[in-house]
Amino acid sequence: MRFRIDRSARLVEAVERGSVDVAVYVTEAAATEGTPVGGLPLTWHAVPGWAPPAAPAPVPLVAIEEPCAIRRRAIATLARHGVAATVVGDAGYLAGVLDIARTGQGVALLASVGAAPDGLAPCEGLPAVTPIAMSALARPGADPATTEAAFGAVRELLRQG
Repeated sequence: MRFRIDRSARLVEAVERGSVDVAVYVTEAAATEGTPVGGLPLTWHAVPGWAPPAAPAPVPLVAIEEPCAIRRRAIATLARHGVAATVVGDAGYLAGVLDIARTGQGVALLASVGAAPDGLAPCEGLPAVTPIAMSALARPGADPATTEAAFGAVRELLRQG
């Protein structure tokens, strides 16, 4: 097995090219239909002690640059609850989002599987966000036992989330 961390659409393309055996990705972020494996729980994270500003000031968001389904989910969730938001920082990858959030400039909507990222904590005071659908896709010709084990492990991880 070879592992790679990348944006959803790029992971699907890598599977289709045969350079990656299995991709796990945000379903709505890729045009290729895979096998549903569950919902990724999402939670607001910021530096410990951070609190959203009082209305009408917009909530400062930190997110992955567009296109990003989780970024869109963050903005849409806040809008549905009448909470203004503005993106104050974005990055091409998660590491950059975490680095910006650690400066205290804003809040990030992150996967809440496992422990909170170092230097960040779950943030209270913002609307709950529904999990985002995840899919998995295997390379044609990939070993079926390996594929099923990988899909099963992802399902179990998402159930524990």
